[in-house]
Amino acid sequence: MSSSIYGTTQGQTVVFNQVDRNLGGGYNNTTGVFTAPVAGAYTFTLTFCMSYGSSYARSGALSIMNNNVQSIRVWQEMDNNGYQDTAPGTTVLSLNKGDQVRVQADTARMFIDGSKISTFSGFLLSLS
Repeated sequence: MSSSIYGTTQGQTVVFNQVDRNLGGGYNNTTGVFTAPVAGAYTFTLTFCMSYGSSYARSGALSIMNNNVQSIRVWQEMDNNGYQDTAPGTTVLSLNKGDQVRVQADTARMFIDGSKISTFSGFLLSLS
C-alpha cells in the first residue's frame, strides 16, 4: 500500500493500490479483490501499520475475507504511549477458481499507514 487510509469505515474493503508482482493477474488493485485464477491451496499474509491520533481509533481489526466469510482477523491495540504499531496475520485457504479474497476493515476510524508499511500478499501453494 503506497497511500495511507485516513479513517476507515466498518466493512470497507481495504485496497492495496501498489502491486509489485501479480503473476496470474488475480489481484485487482482498483477494487482490492483477489480472484483465484485456478483452484488450489493459497497462502495469504496481511501486515498493517496503524497510527493513532485524536480523531482516529486506538485499536482496530482487519480481516481476510474468503467469499465474504471471515478467514482470520488481525487485531491491533495501542497502549496509552503508543502512536504507531504493526500487526501481522497469515492464513491458508482452499479456493475454487473464481473465489474472491479481500481485506476488510472491521473497525471504523482506523488510520492505516501506507508508505509500503502495510502489505497484503498471497501465493498458490498447490493445485487442487
